[in-house]
Amino acid sequence: MRLCGRRCRKMDLICDQMVAAIYKSPLQRARVISEHWFHENSYCLACDADRLLRSAANTSAMDFSCVACGERYELKTFTRRPGKSLVDGAYASLISRIQSGTAPTLCLLERDKSWCIQSLTAIHSSFLTPWVIERRAPLRAQARRAGWIGCKIRLDLIPPDGEIAVVSNGVVLAKSKVRQSFRRFLPLAEMTASQRGWTTLTLAIVRSLGHARFLLPDVYARQKDFELAYPSNRNVRAKIRQQLQVLRDLGVLSFLGGGVYELRS
Repeated sequence: MRLCGRRCRKMDLICDQMVAAIYKSPLQRARVISEHWFHENSYCLACDADRLLRSAANTSAMDFSCVACGERYELKTFTRRPGKSLVDGAYASLISRIQSGTAPTLCLLERDKSWCIQSLTAIHSSFLTPWVIERRAPLRAQARRAGWIGCKIRLDLIPPDGEIAVVSNGVVLAKSKVRQSFRRFLPLAEMTASQRGWTTLTLAIVRSLGHARFLLPDVYARQKDFELAYPSNRNVRAKIRQQLQVLRDLGVLSFLGGGVYELRS
């Protein structure tokens, strides 16, 4: 187990607040302290690299990257991690990155008032699909950036498989298990944004059924959810069957025969 203030697996959960001693703004201090901690303690989830490269100042939507494999990471720090949605930047920019396959893995860092890390969760980049991005209303005409359109990332629409715990309740998880959970879904990166959307939506719906073993009609019963996400598709049931096969190939599902499926741990 990992107790706050002691070292375990080379990860220290106490942040060095002195690195931000010259800053007065709470926001600047929080950014400097959290980025310093992440730089000193993080590692790549997609490959075996044990260090990440800090991005140049003002790099859009990427705070760190892996020199070895190119995986991108964006750090967001909270004293209380949001549950339902996460406010992000410009809607069009994020959608563009998702469509081009360059969206970063989001690293949600939760700390207490004493700057002791409570949790670190990686939102897998392949689970950021157009379906989970909520467009916000344009800023009013009297606003400084009138007409600007932001977005929210709907964390509640992302299946639990897409949230990879690195630190949980002050305990550092084994690096090998963290990487195994993350790498399981790396094949999604080879798909288009639409294909990834279908696969992750299907997984989210299957998870929401609430039991490991289920029938094909159970998924068909949620057809309206698929139609809401992809209104132009006219053959939803065939697409569902296809996505169940994709999930089987990823090792998430097992086919038991006779239209019976089972989620694998």
